[in-house]
Amino acid sequence: MGEIRGFEPLASALLSLRRRSQSKLRTMWGKKRTPPPPEWVCPHCGGTHTGLPTDYGWRLPDEVWALDEEARQAHLDWWTEACCHEGRWFIRGVLYLPFTFSDGRWGWGCWAEVSESTARTLWELKDTDGSHLPPEPGTLACEIPGYPDSMGLPLRVQFGPGHQRPFFYCAEDHNHPLAIDQRHGIDEAKYHAIVDTVMPK
Repeated sequence: MGEIRGFEPLASALLSLRRRSQSKLRTMWGKKRTPPPPEWVCPHCGGTHTGLPTDYGWRLPDEVWALDEEARQAHLDWWTEACCHEGRWFIRGVLYLPFTFSDGRWGWGCWAEVSESTARTLWELKDTDGSHLPPEPGTLACEIPGYPDSMGLPLRVQFGPGHQRPFFYCAEDHNHPLAIDQRHGIDEAKYHAIVDTVMPK
């Protein structure tokens, strides 16, 4: 894909990807969040639920999703890991909440608003390991279910191995429930409440 310099070339590259993938784009916009996988039995309540019980994701940032389809087609430049709308840049990553009751963690597959330079770093890394890079600032661009007023929370964006999306970390001194749960983990009851909130009944 070559070296990317400046806002316009990067936006143009995203636009080129979008034009080559219109059918995929329409599919992506068909639903706000990633479709859930197979049924599973919850060990907490014994009930059968639909969906993988360890993560949940958004296809687009909330503000971008709120646009009507015509506006998205006309003004949104995107690829699967980043998008740009009217000069605002967003990248896709994962905000993990560790379990306190077992090994493992819950992953919110969400978006962060970042600077153009951070988006360019993601583009330039491609499949390269970015773990050695210092964290970049960002803000949460999705409202997380069960965590009111979470959109706009300050984040640290940490690039990782090339095969993984960036990791999102809430500010260490923030007292928002999402930040607290990320620092201290979630118990089985909280995990069940999250699953019950986000997965179809």
